[in-house]
Amino acid sequence: MTIRSLSGENMKGINKRAIVALLGAFGIALSASATAYAYPIYIRDYLWDSYLYEAGMGFESRRWEDSHYSETLLNGCGGGNSFTLQYWMDVNNAPDKSVQDRKTFTACYTPFQWSQGEWDNLADTTTNSSSYYFRIMEIDGSDDIDVKRVLVDDSAAD
Repeated sequence: MTIRSLSGENMKGINKRAIVALLGAFGIALSASATAYAYPIYIRDYLWDSYLYEAGMGFESRRWEDSHYSETLLNGCGGGNSFTLQYWMDVNNAPDKSVQDRKTFTACYTPFQWSQGEWDNLADTTTNSSSYYFRIMEIDGSDDIDVKRVLVDDSAAD
C-alpha cells in the first residue's frame, strides 16, 4: 500500500505502524480530554489525592499543614444526595477548633462533575505543631458516602 500526503505525493520511508500508533495516541488524548470540561483538574498540583469508602458522619480525613488557603475537590460521589464538610484545626494538647463555615457538596453526584470547596484566611500551621483536616458533618439520604476522588490543595495559585 502506498501512503500519500494530503498533496498527493508518495511518502516513502514512513512506517505504517508508527502512523497507526500516532493516530491511536491522538485518539486517546482526545478521549481523555473530553472528561476534563467540568473543572480543570491538575493532579500534580494537589497536596494529596485519595478516596472515601463507606465514610459516615464524623469521619475525619488525614491531616495536613497549611498556610492561609485550602481547597477540597470531590468526584464520583455515591450514597445519599449531598453531604457537608467542615474544616478543623487539630491542636495538640487542646480541643480541636472548627474553621469557618461548613460546605455542602452536591455536584460530584453527577457523572464527570467535580464539587469544590475553598477555605481561605486560615491560620498558618506550618510554623507550629497544628494541622488541618475535614470532618463529615451531615449526609443527606444515607448513613455513609463513597467518593472516588478526593483532592486537597493548599495553594490558590492553581
